[in-house]
Amino acid sequence: MAGELLPDLSPTGWERTLARLLDEHAPTPVRFRVIRADGRRAVVEVEHLDAATARAAWTSVARDGPSLVTRRTWGTLLGAKAWLREPG
Repeated sequence: MAGELLPDLSPTGWERTLARLLDEHAPTPVRFRVIRADGRRAVVEVEHLDAATARAAWTSVARDGPSLVTRRTWGTLLGAKAWLREPG
């Protein structure tokens, strides 16, 4: 996922932002884990049954801040790590 309009976030900042968006927009609780973060981009682990709910919540417009853009869904972390290394 990418936070195009967000300042660079630490892994903890990503966790807070993602949790807030889930609280605001997800109809059911979703557990997630930030695997890696690099500034405005992060790789997040979500159970496959919760992926659609998480993506919808995270791409919703936040009440008090910019929204995020979920870019891809991978079955493994190999593609996600390569994406995170790519510039921009």
